[in-house]
Amino acid sequence: MAKKASPRPVLIEPGKPPILKVQTQCVWSCPALAVPIFESEKPGYAAGTMPGDIVTAIGNAIALHDFEAKAGTLVQANGSGGPQRLILLGLGKRTDFQPDQIRWAGALLARHLRKLKITGASFYPAGLESDNWPVLAAALGEGFALGDFKFSAYKTQKAADLTGNDLAGKSPLMLSICCPEKSSAQAVEHVLAEKSAITTAANFARTVACHPGNAINPGSLTTIARTVAKANRLQFSVINAAAAEKMGMGGLCAVGAGSDSPPALIIMEYLPRARPARAAKTIAVVGKAVTFDTGGISIKPPADMGSMKYDKCGGMAVLGIMQAVAALKLPHRVIGLIPTAENTLDSSAYRPGDILRMYNGKTVDVTNTDAEGRLILADAIAYACEKFKPQALIEMSTLTGGVIVALGGVFAGLMAGDDKLAGDLIAAGQKTGERLWRLPLDKAYRKLLDSPHADMVNSGGREAHPIQGGMFLSEFVADGVPWAHLDIAGVADPKKDDRWWIGDNATGFGVRLVVEYLQSLGTA
Repeated sequence: MAKKASPRPVLIEPGKPPILKVQTQCVWSCPALAVPIFESEKPGYAAGTMPGDIVTAIGNAIALHDFEAKAGTLVQANGSGGPQRLILLGLGKRTDFQPDQIRWAGALLARHLRKLKITGASFYPAGLESDNWPVLAAALGEGFALGDFKFSAYKTQKAADLTGNDLAGKSPLMLSICCPEKSSAQAVEHVLAEKSAITTAANFARTVACHPGNAINPGSLTTIARTVAKANRLQFSVINAAAAEKMGMGGLCAVGAGSDSPPALIIMEYLPRARPARAAKTIAVVGKAVTFDTGGISIKPPADMGSMKYDKCGGMAVLGIMQAVAALKLPHRVIGLIPTAENTLDSSAYRPGDILRMYNGKTVDVTNTDAEGRLILADAIAYACEKFKPQALIEMSTLTGGVIVALGGVFAGLMAGDDKLAGDLIAAGQKTGERLWRLPLDKAYRKLLDSPHADMVNSGGREAHPIQGGMFLSEFVADGVPWAHLDIAGVADPKKDDRWWIGDNATGFGVRLVVEYLQSLGTA
């Protein structure tokens, strides 16, 4: 029977990002005024900086609505003395305050404005520390832009909108951030411009991730990546299935063998336009993009299968990272590698019991065709080490259900062969709110991958399953290359809307984290 034609590539364009403005003098007469409130604190602290009738209205709103100002809460009241609406944003207890609380508040504010069908608001930073205001303003703007995201490309009334973002074709939201101290206004404008570039890239990654398997397959994803590369002046190349087979990429070829859309290894390269300093580094970022994962012959339960369009989220994070790196004009060379395949069933699909020879020559005994992500990643990692000789390699993947059991939707699992890289990534995660928890990669776990017939199995059962994934991937990292594996299965599309990101959508986890790490490298 003839193979079906691949789906026509989906036209995906970025939606219009929110406008983030800085005002050195707050305009009190506005459609909506948003004010942060700490738990158990009265609004009297703002009496010297805000009109008295607004302070009184805030106090009345707190009392009337029994607003406790817990983190992640919001209440609206009628305005007084200028603003038509007062929106109070809870930040929790001051003693527990972290920038992530104000990031969360920004996301809530954006969603609330869309619900009200008004186009913008002013934010007055009453009670926030002025010496830390650029950092807090950046987190607020970042949350606002991320909270404005909503995927609706397939809603009937949105049929003409293929971007997946409600902003497309509409006036973008506007957030005017009051900056009472003129001396910090320029710094705030700078960080907001940076965050706008990064969140635009993250939201683009989320958009592509949300498209289903009948729209995004390895072929259409390659087309999208090529378009992104051209728009951002990135070097682009692709190793197609025929070339991968000749090169000995047994893992990539096996996983994609059952699909009408052949697998590929997408490569995007950012080179600084200015002559890089001698100390400039080459950093490789690798992301798994299984465009849909049935589990193959080791088929998944039907109840879990529909969400497997999100099994490409690691690769989509790489797509966003490369876009952001180009927009920010970072001083280091960054290589993005996206191994992509569709893991499905066919007479030519790979089987349990197959033995594969990987790009670095090692052999793998397939015990479970649903442990496919590590196979395509292994070939990409080995190739990246050989071809680009990076000073650091960071890989992201929705790899295991075990990491969801262990860490839920709060932390991603981190496994690393280098303590400094691990520490730097954890620090970046603390700054961005994309938090990591390090799991051990002790050699004692290696025996779980032992095979009587090959160098290793691809899955040794349920015991320490996330760690098995990290141990497996470590076999394909070249000696001397600092590397880290981020298992983002629990945070890529969390099922509970209990943090600032929204449930039922991809989060773009990894874009902001890795860009923060790359920025932390400076020019050294």
